[in-house]
Amino acid sequence: MAKVKEILNKIFSPLKKLSAYISSKIKYEKRQAIWGIVFILPLMIGFVYFFLIPFCTTIIYSFSNVKNMGTNSETNQFIGVITEWVGFDNYKYIWNEHATFKQTLLSSFGNTLLNVPLILIFSLIVAVVLNSEFRGRAFVRAVFFMPVIFNSQAIDVAMNTGDLIGTAMEEANKDVFSTMFNFTDFLTNANLPAAAVKFLGNASKSIFNIISYSGVQILIFLSGIQSVPKHLYEAAKIEGATQYEIFWKITFPMVSPLMLTAGVYTVVDSFLRSDILKVINRFKTAGNVTFSGGLGNLTNYGIHAAMSLLFCLSSVLIIAIVIFVISKVVFYYDE
Repeated sequence: MAKVKEILNKIFSPLKKLSAYISSKIKYEKRQAIWGIVFILPLMIGFVYFFLIPFCTTIIYSFSNVKNMGTNSETNQFIGVITEWVGFDNYKYIWNEHATFKQTLLSSFGNTLLNVPLILIFSLIVAVVLNSEFRGRAFVRAVFFMPVIFNSQAIDVAMNTGDLIGTAMEEANKDVFSTMFNFTDFLTNANLPAAAVKFLGNASKSIFNIISYSGVQILIFLSGIQSVPKHLYEAAKIEGATQYEIFWKITFPMVSPLMLTAGVYTVVDSFLRSDILKVINRFKTAGNVTFSGGLGNLTNYGIHAAMSLLFCLSSVLIIAIVIFVISKVVFYYDE
């Protein structure tokens, strides 16, 4: 232990001297600024090294024909890659000639916009119910959070061997429920507008996904509801307000700022679960694709980079739309 202390003292003694020098020579405000820079420096290094540099590299690759030169047979060292500028050829291929990318991207975009309001509404309602007092509340909360665990990557990898069985059971269940009751036909026979029938019909088909993807959002809203000042509810009850009025006048306005957080999380989570990633990941390995019009071949690396960049821009666009819409109904208690 004495040797360990001696080694630690040698390591940290320069820092102690530096701290003492800063304390004696520099004003308090500047010291705070310096320590702020010291604490944020690891984050900035990680941001530049793990995000900014790969992101810029992806942009360059998306406009290039990327060739992997492999390794040197004698030294076994990686030689590197060669990029040849091809302009928008990668984007032209994936948007005009690829069989499924355009349709899958637009479908994922629409499904994400549909899932956001459904998941937020469902999560808020469930959070209000779980915040009330009843027996077995802890168990019910655990049940609603279990899909978050079962949808994790580890569980997904472990269950890959049963994909065929799971798919067959899912299709069988769809056939059974569609035979028993067709919700879309019911809404049509009720003379509802076509837009409402389409929206509610798609929502009913994705009810399982809505429940399984709402675990984190429920926790977000539940924490927000529990942080609402109790005296607001007490004053409302004294004034004779009903539970319906309390929800719209107190609970919803006070929790509305968290809808931005839950909305952004829902967009990212829904988009990452979409089928577009399966299309993009098919181009991760080396290979060439023939581009029509006599423009030669394109490499999978360049196509993968272009798809990834469009995927990123689509995600940013959806997040911007969600933030713009939700910000219209956000209420801040301190303002």
